[in-house]
Amino acid sequence: MPQTKTAVSNKKQWSRRLVIVTGDKGGVGKSTFARGLAQTYLDMKKEFLAFDADISNSHLNRFYGDKCLVRKLDFFTEGNVDIFLDDLKELIEDSLDTEGAVIPGKSLFLLELPPQSMRILRDVVEQMKFLSTVEELYDMRVTIVVVISRVMDSVRQLTTLYDFCQDQVDYVVVKNLFFGSPENFVRYKESSDVTTIKDLLKESEIPFLEITMPDLIEHAYDYLDKNSLTFNQGIEQKEKPSVKGRVSTWISKFKEQVWLAKSILGLNDVPRL
Repeated sequence: MPQTKTAVSNKKQWSRRLVIVTGDKGGVGKSTFARGLAQTYLDMKKEFLAFDADISNSHLNRFYGDKCLVRKLDFFTEGNVDIFLDDLKELIEDSLDTEGAVIPGKSLFLLELPPQSMRILRDVVEQMKFLSTVEELYDMRVTIVVVISRVMDSVRQLTTLYDFCQDQVDYVVVKNLFFGSPENFVRYKESSDVTTIKDLLKESEIPFLEITMPDLIEHAYDYLDKNSLTFNQGIEQKEKPSVKGRVSTWISKFKEQVWLAKSILGLNDVPRL
């Protein structure tokens, strides 16, 4: 059974945000959500830097590498996360361009983790004190986005994350509707552990938000994949009108859901998506 830590109020407003998208089992829609969030940031003119740690299936870099700043991060090689933590320090600091003008430091970061990375993430949190370090030194709050399917493994992933993250992060649980309607996520809904986690975080005033990710019809998804198109390019292309319509509707519904969690996804200053 999950245990709470000392209650920590989340009324503080942090100046920086790191959004970590995870789904420890492959195929749950983690990469699709990360791509959708990157597209949302671009459409909202949000300055951000993305890290694609899913090296074996680097969708974020493949689809958005030439549209925004995306860096690859080999999460499984020892020492790379240490470098990532140190790099964040430089990235949040102001710098000067060649003419001496100030370039503001970054304040919004998106990190997509690879499948089967839970053990390493736990080590990063427990051994490196990653969460407390970025909060204390960088004035940065971490949001963990957990993309789930209907299977029990998704529930276990969430409870495992809570075991070592506790109230040090904000949570967004994303039900991927590719696996069925929201009411069909029975194992998640009926989990006593999930209920306990919600109650403990509510006492600590830590956000635990639930949203959905719409299902994108297969032929439209495959067309984007085959041509390595961003969602916006899928809307702008002329070859497949059906894809244009499907993707336009999908991203609109996606943004409606992201809006529900905008305060902890780095979009708190956006008036409307």
